[in-house]
Amino acid sequence: MDEWGSAEPSALAFVISERHARGLPLTDLITANPQLHDFEFEPELLRDALARAALAARHYEPDPLGQTRARESVAAYHGGSISPGRIVITPGTSMSYWYAFRLLANPGDNILCPSPTYPLFDDIARLAHVNVRRYHMRRDAGRWAIDPDEIAFQCMPRTRAIVMVSPHNPTGSIAGSDELAAVARIARERGIAFIFDEVFREFAHGGAVVPRPAQFGAPLAVTLNGFSKMFSLPGLKAGWMAVEGEPDLCGRFIEAAACMSDTFLPVSEITQAAMPAIIALGGVETRRFSALCSGRMTDLVQQWNRHGIQTVMPEGGPCMCVPFQEARIESDEEAVIALVREHGILAHPGSFYGLPSPHIVMTCIHRPPWPIDILAEVLK
Repeated sequence: MDEWGSAEPSALAFVISERHARGLPLTDLITANPQLHDFEFEPELLRDALARAALAARHYEPDPLGQTRARESVAAYHGGSISPGRIVITPGTSMSYWYAFRLLANPGDNILCPSPTYPLFDDIARLAHVNVRRYHMRRDAGRWAIDPDEIAFQCMPRTRAIVMVSPHNPTGSIAGSDELAAVARIARERGIAFIFDEVFREFAHGGAVVPRPAQFGAPLAVTLNGFSKMFSLPGLKAGWMAVEGEPDLCGRFIEAAACMSDTFLPVSEITQAAMPAIIALGGVETRRFSALCSGRMTDLVQQWNRHGIQTVMPEGGPCMCVPFQEARIESDEEAVIALVREHGILAHPGSFYGLPSPHIVMTCIHRPPWPIDILAEVLK
């Protein structure tokens, strides 16, 4: 078990626990529970969908790919361009990643993942007995862009898949058509798969469009999404993989995924039975959440700029990366520790995500007002 590292809490986790132990309040600007801040799915709609699903689930008819009606509803959400037979229902995106890593790579192979990024891939890769390589996104006029040359450079003989997150977490960049076309070309040339994470697809700001890699001829594109972000329903544990590309590759992947899923049958039958109603009727809720997120993000950007810290409106997603002057504070981790200890404000250090210069990362999920005056004073 030594490979899992020390169980000792980080310095940041320690000061958070210390504050809780003293009974002091903490303003959590990286909240993982959006339901506390107005992102709550309509209770009556959810109640009715789950009640009907509970009745339907009395008759157990398991399918390793997921209930047919659930897969049909996902295929319809995907735009009707994909057969329900190319959908795999999973208990959330993290498990979808594990399925994809385990099925696409053998022990010792590697998966190419972005940097910066949310720190998820290393642990999932360890569980799948594969390795992670990094391709570095580049900062271009305030936007974090995909660099196809960097991806091509980082591809090794044992690289089996390229992971792309769009809208990206935490920078908010949306992979454009030119970027996707270039990376799809690399995938074709190298014979490797595309894993496309679009969990923040519905949180594109300013009418931005989120294209998918299958549109550009990727040989095998596995698109991941689910209920957690789109409908603010992480507790339902509902996700999926949509598999597109060359028929032979898709067929082999689906066959292997069905075998793996059949081993566990991991998704609640009630959840699957509720999926068609939630997807069909939840569009209004998704649009409400998206408008709320965009409005708060716009306000947040304006407030930071008024306080003299220049930030750029992300293209999508709920996260904001806020730069600060390194000379005043030793590191971004020291900055967030000071915020917790002295002001009771919790953000993430940018180094947590692999951002190359000092940042804090916060979300616009938290209900305003935000303590921007205090944050700006500490960071300027």
